[in-house]
Amino acid sequence: MEIIKNEQDGVAEIRGLIKEFLNGGEGSPKVREYLSSVIDDDSLLLIYLKGRKCRVKHAWETLKRKAEVRFNEYPEVFPETPPESCYQLQKKGGTGVLKERDEFGRRVICFNTVDWDPDEMSIQQLTTTLTFFMDKILMDEDAITNGILMVQNCDQVGWKHAKEYTLPVMLRFLNIFWYAYPFKFEGLYYFNCPSYVRYIFNMMKPFLPKKIKERLIISTKDKKFDLLHTKLSPKILPKFLGGDLGNHDALEFEFLPPMK
Repeated sequence: MEIIKNEQDGVAEIRGLIKEFLNGGEGSPKVREYLSSVIDDDSLLLIYLKGRKCRVKHAWETLKRKAEVRFNEYPEVFPETPPESCYQLQKKGGTGVLKERDEFGRRVICFNTVDWDPDEMSIQQLTTTLTFFMDKILMDEDAITNGILMVQNCDQVGWKHAKEYTLPVMLRFLNIFWYAYPFKFEGLYYFNCPSYVRYIFNMMKPFLPKKIKERLIISTKDKKFDLLHTKLSPKILPKFLGGDLGNHDALEFEFLPPMK
C-alpha cells in the first residue's frame, strides 16, 4: 500500500517525479511542454495530491494521464476557449452545480438531458463542454476534498441520444473523466431512464472499474426520483430532478463561461 504523505512533502515528491520523467526523455513534445509548465505550480500539484488522498504516485499518474489524454489521445475535446456548446447549455439552464452541498460536503453536478439535442450538438461537442466545465470545477476546494456526485435526468432520452453512446465514446468518457481528473466520483446517478439505457451501461460494464459499478444508479421512469430523494433533499434540488427550486435558485453557473 502506498504511504500517504503530508501536503508539503507530497508536492515536493510529485515535482521530483515530473523531473525524473522529463530527464528520462519520455512523453510527446506537447506532454513534456505541459508538464514543464506546471512543475512549479504548487497550487495545481496540491489539487492533484489532495484529490488522490495525498497518495503521491496516484496523484502523479493522474496528472500525467491528464496531459496524455489532452495532448495525445483526445485533443479535439480540450478547448483553449469556451466552446459554443457551453453557451447553448447555459441558455437552457439545466446544467450546473447545486448551490448546496450534500450532507458529506460533496458538490453535486446536475444535467438535464432534455437540454441536449444531438441534432444540434454532437456527443463530441457535449464532451468538449464537460472537459471545460470540469477544468473549472477542479479549482473548487469541496469538489477536490469531499468528492462529486453526478446526477442526470434522462427523461425524454430517445434513440437519437442512445445511438451517440458508442463503445469508443464511452471509453473516451472513462479514460478522461475517471483516470485523468483527481476527483472522487462518489456517485453516478441516472434517473427516468428508458430500458435501453441499461443496455448501454451493460455494454460498458466489463470496462468499468469496480468503484464505478458500486456507485452507479440507473433508475427507470416508473420510480421517478424516489431513490434520489433518499440521498438528496428535494429542498435543494431543481424541479427537473423532482425538487422544489427553479434552476437559478438551485444551481450555480459560475463554472460555465459568462453568457454572450
